[in-house]
Amino acid sequence: MKNIFKNTNLFTLLTQFLVITLPFYVILKLSFEVQLGLNWFGFMIKEFVLILLILTIIYEFIKSKKKPKLKLIDYLILAYIWYGIVITFYNHLSIWALVAWWRYDFMFLIIFLIFKNWTIFLKTKFSSLVKLFLLSASISLFLWLVVKFLIKEEILQYFWYSIYVADWQFKGWVPIYHWVEASWLRRFQWLLDSPNAMWFFLIIYWWIVGHFFRKKLEYHVILIYLFLIILIVLTYSRSALLGALIAIISIIILNLKTIITKYKKAIIITSLVLTLLTSLFYIVLQDKINNIFVREGSTTGHFERMEVGINRFLDHPFGQWLATSGPWFRAVETRVIDMPLEKFYIPESWFIQQLVEWWFIYFSLFMTIFFLIALEIYKKSKPIFWAFIAILTMNALLHTFEATYLSMLLFLFLWILYSWENKNTL
Repeated sequence: MKNIFKNTNLFTLLTQFLVITLPFYVILKLSFEVQLGLNWFGFMIKEFVLILLILTIIYEFIKSKKKPKLKLIDYLILAYIWYGIVITFYNHLSIWALVAWWRYDFMFLIIFLIFKNWTIFLKTKFSSLVKLFLLSASISLFLWLVVKFLIKEEILQYFWYSIYVADWQFKGWVPIYHWVEASWLRRFQWLLDSPNAMWFFLIIYWWIVGHFFRKKLEYHVILIYLFLIILIVLTYSRSALLGALIAIISIIILNLKTIITKYKKAIIITSLVLTLLTSLFYIVLQDKINNIFVREGSTTGHFERMEVGINRFLDHPFGQWLATSGPWFRAVETRVIDMPLEKFYIPESWFIQQLVEWWFIYFSLFMTIFFLIALEIYKKSKPIFWAFIAILTMNALLHTFEATYLSMLLFLFLWILYSWENKNTL
């Protein structure tokens, strides 16, 4: 670790900067923007660094004259971006709407293109970046565990989080915690801006740990997995639990023979521990189980929004264009955003919003891109593949990629892995 910043270049330093700072993005953004009045600090951490990465690539390319070998998935992503830009200008939408759209919809795909095709300019090892991330993320996670279980979340009000719990506002307050309605249960949020973002981060953390220890399934690794499962449960995110459950069941089914022959003892112990933890969870929270997992009002609201989105697509099958669906509508909407407006614009599904805005062509490009990504990941790393499936499952029910600082982190690691696995230089 002590030599990690030596013999490097700007491209590598910027990559290391993202790996270190993105786990702390929300609290850094609040500290600098709310306390110091630097309203563009969040932009400086993510978008400005991304622009610098692109400029350094141009510089390194001119210096080395190394051309990337583009493949089908590269061309599909470029077509996806090009189609959205052309349609945006065709419909006379504002430049600001275009800026808001690229930040949410394909900034993480630009990260993909950068680190899939230009990892040759990185003067560090993938394993070093993994260690750097695990160190940064583990420190931030430890700090939050201290806050959560020893100090309590109220201390976050002194770090410019809002005391108005479960009251997230666009470009406004980040609550000190969210709760489960009618149960007064504090959902595990960490230093992020929502429990769902916390789950997204935990899955990234989980698969990096899984890839790091992929060749040895020792008991301390199993304990880390169990601990992360407990934290995921404490987010009380049903879509998160569903994604994790689908991934875990798929892993067991497709690797049943290997599990039985190689890890029989470990599986028995793990199953017993999970049974014990599940029983304790039920005993302690049995009167709140319905509110935690059913939440009739919330569940009904989710499906109502998805139904509205599907009906909007059926009414306008050729698309309604940019900022007419999804989280970025808030960035360009001039009216007061109330609940009826939220329900109309937010379909609670990243997939449905593709249909509403950009017609079937855009949706087909999106699905093809992610199918090819999943296919490549499956060949490279099973832990990362199943984590990716869990994230996609959650995106079918929520706008998970709305947390751009986490989607950038995911695709940064995803495609550095892809490139270096191809060169066997891990």
